[in-house]
Amino acid sequence: MSRFTIGDRIRILSVVATPFAGLEVDVFEVEPQPQNITNLDRYVVVFAWGEKQTFFDVQLEPAMPLSKAVEAA
Repeated sequence: MSRFTIGDRIRILSVVATPFAGLEVDVFEVEPQPQNITNLDRYVVVFAWGEKQTFFDVQLEPAMPLSKAVEAA
């Protein structure tokens, strides 16, 4: 079973070598691996400006809820 579902708010990990590192995005499409290896699930995400990109599960993390972000500040 995939870790994220369509509509989830997630963050691209900052350790990923991409100009999108650290940005929060929404899951647009889930492409699970047939062998049920969730680390290799691919997610099509959509950015605020409408661009779509594909990332592997290991490149993503759940976005911090707003209440947690306020507490951390």
